[in-house]
Amino acid sequence: MSDSKDSRFPEAEYKNQGLPEYNENPLISALPTIMSPVAVARALAKRPHFQAEELNLPCHIRTHAIHRLTRDFFVPQTNHIVIEQKLSKLIRCSYLNRNPKTATFKRKLNSVRDLVQKEDLTAYIHDEVDSPASSMTIAGISGAGKSTTTNLVLNTYPRVIYHPEFHMLQVPWLKVDCPHDGSLSDFCLSFFIALGRRLNIDYRAKYASGRPTIGKMMADVADLCLIHAIGLIVIDEFQHMSLAKSGGEKKMINFLVTLVNVVEVSVVLIGTPKALRLFASEFRQARRASGDGSVVWDRLPFDESWEDFLTELWPYQWLKHKVERDEQLTNKLYELSQGVPDIVVKLFCLAQFRAILLAGTPEEERLSSELIEQVFEDEFSIVKPMLEALRFGNRHKIEECNDLIFPKFESNMINAVNQLVTKPLGHTKKVELGEPMETNIANTAIKTIVSMGIAEDIAQPLVADALAKDPNLKLIQIIQLATTALTDTEEKPEARDKPDSKPVYTSRSSWAQLSSNDLRKMHADKSGSMYEVIQEKGIGYPIQELLAG
Repeated sequence: MSDSKDSRFPEAEYKNQGLPEYNENPLISALPTIMSPVAVARALAKRPHFQAEELNLPCHIRTHAIHRLTRDFFVPQTNHIVIEQKLSKLIRCSYLNRNPKTATFKRKLNSVRDLVQKEDLTAYIHDEVDSPASSMTIAGISGAGKSTTTNLVLNTYPRVIYHPEFHMLQVPWLKVDCPHDGSLSDFCLSFFIALGRRLNIDYRAKYASGRPTIGKMMADVADLCLIHAIGLIVIDEFQHMSLAKSGGEKKMINFLVTLVNVVEVSVVLIGTPKALRLFASEFRQARRASGDGSVVWDRLPFDESWEDFLTELWPYQWLKHKVERDEQLTNKLYELSQGVPDIVVKLFCLAQFRAILLAGTPEEERLSSELIEQVFEDEFSIVKPMLEALRFGNRHKIEECNDLIFPKFESNMINAVNQLVTKPLGHTKKVELGEPMETNIANTAIKTIVSMGIAEDIAQPLVADALAKDPNLKLIQIIQLATTALTDTEEKPEARDKPDSKPVYTSRSSWAQLSSNDLRKMHADKSGSMYEVIQEKGIGYPIQELLAG
């Protein structure tokens, strides 16, 4: 138990859980009530914000709206309900022998902590124990939705519950991402960081500084599980765990089984089939290690589940011309994605993104099988080996592809833009001054002055200079200033020789509009060095002749 009296966290509200053994235990009765399958489906379902008025937004804004689908779209399936029910049971069962109201709780706590302090965590690993805690594994290919579903389920539970009567901060669940190429010590470090963030305590500095031994770090992890009444530890991306660095699979598995059997914390491993298969044989030998079995997380089958998923997804089109989903589109999407939800949603988004940017008319803003296939070929080449393996049922190939990292949606958006064919503008902008209105006025002023008989290469810098001084000038004011400057220049050439006269300023952005023999024009147009330009034009000073003379 913790001596903390910190009330920054929500205080426990004890609810009727429907079973006497649950209601009598404050660590369980403080949890949300057990949900029915219908309530689970409602709690997990997510839909993005969508309004018909958004179809009238400019295309560059609509492409941002499409991104909502990757964050706020989730369709609960039967396997999601199963996962919620299993996690619900794992959390509650881990507390059955840890009731802070009973006298035996403190004795058990002290005996376990004594074992922890001796760093002898695996002494009774295969003994018969009465631990009600259990464990399970969730194995499946990347992008199938394992982590997303687990996160949604876990977030239906409080992160921290404060029990004033027992001076305890209860952590019902803690999710730890296994570090890439991680060892057992790296996992312990990740645990300290995750728990520290949850409680706003720097456990990393407290337990991981000074090069502690792996045995000491393991003991501290177990101790913290008891102090903060952790009910469930979820270890995600378990395929990153390095058996060699951990001292072999026995050491890692013994540690996890200790958490289940001795510390009485339920454990869930999430990873790819190949990684979890390495641990399966040893894990199953420990009592209760596979008490709740394993869940093999597969792609969506090509049946009513796939149909339901697309039915929910299809209305979210931010396109001027929505198309109805037909059999061809349904089959093409499954052929390309093989029913992997992450790929389906991202492919659907990127196809809309490209349809908007490529369309010349509103009618052309539409999805098609050809467009979807082209986007897939351009943006999803990295996952094609895995999808081919799924298509042909090649399990060996699937395991080889299990460490694939899916490209981020943002990167795919950028790549989609790079793939687009550049469209020429409707007219050439002669003077670039920033705002479209300024550019249109400038071009009109230049045409007007040219119609007066003034050369265009003279009119352009005059107009640019006028707008540089005051961008809010009206057309007649621009023409007046430009012609006045021209008249002053023509009538008073001697003014240029006066030391106190101010030259006509031409902004750097307008140098390209000057006459071809102007050095500023040459500088703006150069592709190499200025020296090379001067040599090419033959305007350099004849220094060699001077030296020879």
